[in-house]
Amino acid sequence: MVEAKHLLIVDDEKVILDILRTILSPEPLRLTMAASFAEARRVIQTDPVNLLLTDKNLPDGSGLDLVRQLKAADPIAEAIIITGFPSLDSAISAIELDVYDYVPKPFRDVFEIRRKVRQASSKQDISLENRRLLQELKEKNMALEAALAETQALQAELIQSEKLAGIGTLAAGIAHEISSPLFGVMGMAEAIAEEDDLPLAQGYARDIVEYCRQIRDIVVELSSYSRSSAHEYLTTVELSKVVADALKLVERSAVLGPVAFTMQVETGLYLHARTNELQQVFVNLIKNAGEAVYETFGDQDGGQVFVEAGRNDNYTWIRVRDNGPGIPEEKQRLVFDPFYTTKAPGKGTGLGLNIVWRIVTRYRGTIQVQSKDGQGTTFELRFPVDK
Repeated sequence: MVEAKHLLIVDDEKVILDILRTILSPEPLRLTMAASFAEARRVIQTDPVNLLLTDKNLPDGSGLDLVRQLKAADPIAEAIIITGFPSLDSAISAIELDVYDYVPKPFRDVFEIRRKVRQASSKQDISLENRRLLQELKEKNMALEAALAETQALQAELIQSEKLAGIGTLAAGIAHEISSPLFGVMGMAEAIAEEDDLPLAQGYARDIVEYCRQIRDIVVELSSYSRSSAHEYLTTVELSKVVADALKLVERSAVLGPVAFTMQVETGLYLHARTNELQQVFVNLIKNAGEAVYETFGDQDGGQVFVEAGRNDNYTWIRVRDNGPGIPEEKQRLVFDPFYTTKAPGKGTGLGLNIVWRIVTRYRGTIQVQSKDGQGTTFELRFPVDK
């Protein structure tokens, strides 16, 4: 059962209190009568009051001060002021205190007081409902923020795990790329051990240093790519550099026969992003294009992958296109779905393009695929230009 609201009625004239008690008794309210400021203040301090009906001028205080105390205890409590000496100043003071109504005495219609009390109670009900809804909204917002934080953390883990899974497919090419300078180092070191000619031995040593630099560059590129971007700061990324690094990593690590990679990226193109995440985007797209082309041409010449980028007034665009087998029209709408893949079992997770889509959209970008079966594929990325 809902507890009745508490209405405090304050007036120093007994006849007024009796009249108000009579007309308000039928209402579903708990009534308390007070004949002085001090008595009314004690009630407000000891027994929470929802509605206040008070004379403005009391022998020992002001009804407006009672309203101030009431509002301090409960900001959504409602008050009605009764006065036998209405004035503009007192009306303005009542408005400033957010008093529901201001009623002059003598009453023209005593039952009008009951109507005003009902209206004040209804207004309070609305305020209570708004307070409840606001609290509910705050709780839901907190839950959504927690869910968003958890989702973002899971997405970061997913991006990193997909990157590490992709490194496995690059490892064979990386091993091959490292083995050549490593054999050179070993051969030169053996030659130095048997060489008496100092200038010639020094030449071998310089060759060893150069081979070691090549190995270092390969290891640094792979280490940089495998590093998590979770703690990397947003920065101004030069597009030509991040595309060139991604292209170099794919060329070095993927065994794609004679596939030709061509890059035409304007200098001076910048994006506000994390370098590591953009590199993952382009490694995925370029590697996928190279593998598609190799699937068509094998070890024969003719396979090509183009990476182009430019800018217009509205956006920076990047295209990765190939002359591979293309994607059937009915499957193009699926390519960004998680776990969708056309590769043989064990050759891919089906998350690569979904990760690309997640990263691109995070930076307010879009990605679209254009392809015809047997006529190659183009992935186009667009990032808005800040003006």
